[in-house]
Amino acid sequence: MQLARAAAVLAAAALALTLAACTGAGDSPAAVPTQTAWTEQPSGSATPGSGATRYDASASAAANKAAFDAAIRGILARDAHAKGASVVAALKSAGFPMAATQVTPDTTSAKLQPGSISVGVKIGESCLVGQWGAAVDGYQSTVAPVLRSGGCLIGGIPAVG
Repeated sequence: MQLARAAAVLAAAALALTLAACTGAGDSPAAVPTQTAWTEQPSGSATPGSGATRYDASASAAANKAAFDAAIRGILARDAHAKGASVVAALKSAGFPMAATQVTPDTTSAKLQPGSISVGVKIGESCLVGQWGAAVDGYQSTVAPVLRSGGCLIGGIPAVG
């Protein structure tokens, strides 16, 4: 129990440090994630017929959010603790470009399970960002501006493809 609590505290501290790094000199205030930026939709919103279920290369990130959410929620419905590779595979199956996809590691540098895992897909000048895990109480996603680094996730995380 103490190990799980320590892991949660470590994950929260790492997230706080990561978010603090977003506020460096010259960064656009729009690139700083906020608590209100996340939108959680009921699981019924990701069912077939409720929006696109495949990536549309000619559409915006906002227009592709339903397909992004459907792919990720499909995996999480089968395994609430899904690893990043499973989520990336689901996004690939839905047609999302792997060269524009980033995912955070499944373990911390101390070999602990992180409080959450994030995946981002850059589409034009916007990013679809999804996050799941105990620290975020399930799955949440948002459309956010591309970071100054040119990616969607903080920390120099390389693209999957």
